[in-house]
Amino acid sequence: MSRLVRCFLLGAVLGTLLDGIHAYGDVLAYPDPAFGRWAWFVPLEFGLLGVGAGLAVPPLERLLTGGATPNWSLGQRIAEVSLFALLYLATALVEPGGTVALTVALGVLAVGRLLVARTPGDWAYVLGAALLGPAIEATMTALGAFDYLEPDFAGIPYWLPALWANAGFLIRRLIAPIVLETNADRW
Repeated sequence: MSRLVRCFLLGAVLGTLLDGIHAYGDVLAYPDPAFGRWAWFVPLEFGLLGVGAGLAVPPLERLLTGGATPNWSLGQRIAEVSLFALLYLATALVEPGGTVALTVALGVLAVGRLLVARTPGDWAYVLGAALLGPAIEATMTALGAFDYLEPDFAGIPYWLPALWANAGFLIRRLIAPIVLETNADRW
């Protein structure tokens, strides 16, 4: 199976499942759900995100690490997915009065990981995700694709850029092994 097809499938499945935390946690709503609480385009949207990441990772890795991309074990990648799922869940459980505290906590986690783990190149993925993810979501809400039920600015919650910053770690650790085939135990 081609690498980009694997990126698409990973994005479509994992992204849709994570989005379900928000859809079923009453964080966001689609105007015309097609299956469950999801809109028809959700798997396509996240699949295309996977393809976009699959296309961006190789040149980013050459630029940031000179081709010396770290190898993440299958266990480390599963731990990354688990952590991110918990962060997603936290965004669904936060009360409206706790959004600023959650935003700070998610931001501190991302910055702390950049300072403590010191994996070369992570900063670019974290920064890129923190900027691009919320910009795309704000555009999609403005176009009426979905609505956050408790938006704070530009149709999105305060915590969204910090959640996307943490997604930068996840994107790199899941997509790089697929498109670069750096891990023997790839999935």
